[in-house]
Amino acid sequence: MAKSISEIEKILDRIGLSMEESDKRRADMERVLAESRAETERVLAESRTETERAMKELAEAQQITEHSITRMSEKVDRVTGNVGGLNRSIGEIVQIIVIPGIISKMNALGHDFTMASIEKEYYKVEGRNLLEVDLLLENCQEVMAIEVKTSVTVNKIEHHLGRLKLLRKNEKNTGMAGKTMYAAIGGLRFTDDARQFARECGMYLIDIDEDDEKIDVVSPETVGKW
Repeated sequence: MAKSISEIEKILDRIGLSMEESDKRRADMERVLAESRAETERVLAESRTETERAMKELAEAQQITEHSITRMSEKVDRVTGNVGGLNRSIGEIVQIIVIPGIISKMNALGHDFTMASIEKEYYKVEGRNLLEVDLLLENCQEVMAIEVKTSVTVNKIEHHLGRLKLLRKNEKNTGMAGKTMYAAIGGLRFTDDARQFARECGMYLIDIDEDDEKIDVVSPETVGKW
């Protein structure tokens, strides 16, 4: 049966209302999705910030721990330096045994050092302590930073390498600017892997004989410069 014009108009009105309602629902859904995406991005950003903060705190804590371990190791060295043998501290060993012969032995290997300083301290611009070198040999063109331990291990050599980098990084404060810097490590005892590692790094080895009060300097195959 044919529909009247008024009926057809009512059907079209209902279709128009249905499409309008559909458009409204679609708009509401898109708004909800946009809000959800924005919230997700905010949570992710906060999570990244929190993760970065936690990683930074972890790195700082690790640095503090490593520093504490290093300081403890240095204290152990000072204590063990007074145990056995002639009951001398590291400072006394440097003064009595190392200093008297070190300049002549190093100069015989091609250097021209004129001065030796024991327990040489360096400071940052703001006055804070940077580091201390057990024994420093120097002239106007070159310096040699020497670390002395009762027992030399790979870890202690790695620590000395870090100190060399600090000296060069702060060369304006340490007076190293324009100077060639060499390195040596001395000890009453060396582990085999430490001896090999030091030579591979380009360091001189100083074997200290406490009983006979003498030293023996061993050159690396290739002398390192820092």
